[in-house]
Amino acid sequence: MEALDRVHVENFSFRYEDDWVFQNISFSLFKGEVVAVVGPSGSGKTTLSYCLTGIIPHRIRGERRGVVKLGENDISKVSFQEIVRRINIVMQNYEMQIFGLTVEEDIVFALENLGLDQHEIDARMNWILREFDLERYREYLVSSLSGGFRQRLSIASTIVLEPDFLVMDDPMANLDWRGILNLKKIILRLKSRGTGILLTSRRLKGLEDVIDKVIRLGKSHSEETIIRRDLGAMGNRSVQLTENDSKIISVRGVWFKYHEEDVLKDINLTVNRGEVLALMGANGSGKTTLAKHLNGLLKPTKGVVKVSGLDTRKYSVAELSKYVGYVFQNPDRHITKETVWEEAIFGCENHGLPLEKATEALKLLNLFDKKDRPPYKLSMGEKIRLSIASVLAMDPEVIILDEPTTGQDDITLRILGNIIIQLSNQGKTIILITHDTDFALQVSNRVVLINDGYIVVDGRPKEILTNNKMLHRYGIEPPTALVKQEVAREYGEI
Repeated sequence: MEALDRVHVENFSFRYEDDWVFQNISFSLFKGEVVAVVGPSGSGKTTLSYCLTGIIPHRIRGERRGVVKLGENDISKVSFQEIVRRINIVMQNYEMQIFGLTVEEDIVFALENLGLDQHEIDARMNWILREFDLERYREYLVSSLSGGFRQRLSIASTIVLEPDFLVMDDPMANLDWRGILNLKKIILRLKSRGTGILLTSRRLKGLEDVIDKVIRLGKSHSEETIIRRDLGAMGNRSVQLTENDSKIISVRGVWFKYHEEDVLKDINLTVNRGEVLALMGANGSGKTTLAKHLNGLLKPTKGVVKVSGLDTRKYSVAELSKYVGYVFQNPDRHITKETVWEEAIFGCENHGLPLEKATEALKLLNLFDKKDRPPYKLSMGEKIRLSIASVLAMDPEVIILDEPTTGQDDITLRILGNIIIQLSNQGKTIILITHDTDFALQVSNRVVLINDGYIVVDGRPKEILTNNKMLHRYGIEPPTALVKQEVAREYGEI
């Protein structure tokens, strides 16, 4: 294969100001090849993505050693405009790449920048909307889409440009199982067309058989062919309910509309103290909308929501924050302070709480040694942990975690799982919004499935999340054990 058909990284090291993010990395990405980059939170996956696409050094500065080549050319000496035509990126913070008011406008914006004629724009538009199951949403306002659908749109509007190479930074973070399987089909199609693809992720479930090579980042790197996810003993632990299992959340006959369309439909739900409830469902099913009713961000169109006996319609979000802590899906939209410490103590200062709680929370989430750093220098996984720490510092009765596993490595997942179990045993109520069935099985004692705005299933995790027919019906990611069984059947091993 000719050198022009590859991106090559040779003895490459990078740092912003302090320690090296990574050192002495060498590998090649060829056209028609799929390379996955995995590694712990903060190991440099996003930084490497920026280096491969020219964002570093053309837009972000730092110290570089070694070389990244696009073909035979040092990428630092190629114009940014030329780089974008050859190699593009789907960023981890995907909302930074959305420019249109509607789904269609966003995709058209990208295509018009290529100078394509209307016939080609229409053809590519129809193809990508169909492939990403976005046809019915083409006229929707982007602001009305769920986080998973916005991520799907960001991926679609980058893929539709058909670059020679495509970097996808944690593309599965907020996708449901159908979205991941759709992404797999797209990757296979792009691969067959000769597109070189590099994707970063903390896990590869669903994409294992389309990946040609895996790069594991650390102080240096190694290449492997199989990545196994093993959370060790945490998977054998059971979640214990506290003796006081009295009702803390009551949702009765709740309906809610966005733009005249019912998003929640006759929701009835009771949650007891100490429960770890996993709220699951496909993208756009209403999970986050329901969760935002619990802290007063949204008020029901019809029906009543009570938390700790308080009718949420009668209290402000600030007043309810004493009882309900919310860790949002996208921390970049909610972190506002200049240092990790200032962010962690923000809620404590507003509510007159002791700052020792913030110290304990940062230590618990392995962030205390970074307390003087600006949050923008943290990895996405670290930002999510900071958001969790700032909520834990306020000691609320109910904690809502919206996709907390995003960007977390196995070690941090184990820590996070143990924290959830510990909080549950202390009588805290955890609402976990997640697509990650493995994590839900390990930490929750109840699963509620939402589909098209209705609660369709409510029960024990093992009974629900190991039921293949039910998972398929509602578009839920199967746990790793079921995926392995399917692979074994496919290859005649069982």
